[in-house]
Amino acid sequence: MKARVIVTTLIEKNGQILLGQKSKDIGPYPNTWHLPGGGAKLEIESLEDAVRREVKEETGLEIAKMERVSFDEDYEPDKKGEMTHYVFLVYKVTPKTMNAEAADDIVTLKWFKKSGLEDILLTRPSIKFFKEIGWI
Repeated sequence: MKARVIVTTLIEKNGQILLGQKSKDIGPYPNTWHLPGGGAKLEIESLEDAVRREVKEETGLEIAKMERVSFDEDYEPDKKGEMTHYVFLVYKVTPKTMNAEAADDIVTLKWFKKSGLEDILLTRPSIKFFKEIGWI
């Protein structure tokens, strides 16, 4: 089984958080909403560089500051259907601006109220994280 390190980001604005929706029927976690982020290229970049790159690729946002918040793991088939061990590293980031636009493998970006997260089709790791910090 292969393994991947995934950096994800918690971006807040006015009591809301930014989530991206995955492409329909394309794994991992198809048809779900998740924290923006993606795979770290550990051979060529640091974790912080991966956070900057992934946020820029998926949202168009540039990061002003970041801090490590949490980590978790999960098992899910990748885009090709191969079972993969994912290690998730969550960072709280503050972008330079809040003008986000969906790109890369994100079809939609949307700001959600924390109080309504239990009503959204989220990834398992996102659900676990929001429970851990008391938002679900």
